[in-house]
Amino acid sequence: MGKAPSKCPMCGNSITWKKVDESNKGFSVGKAAVGAVIFGPVGLVGGALGKKTECWCCGKCGFQHEY
Repeated sequence: MGKAPSKCPMCGNSITWKKVDESNKGFSVGKAAVGAVIFGPVGLVGGALGKKTECWCCGKCGFQHEY
């Protein structure tokens, strides 16, 4: 998952393309790898802290996606 685009990828509307939700969920491989390097096997638990996701929605066409 990457950074959200500045406009809706379906219809191209940038005026009503808005972030509607933000959460920390899932398993973050990056955090687990860094934790393992710094703290060893116990650091793998750091990956369970999750990754930040943002949900974006277009008010014009209704397209919705998490980035």
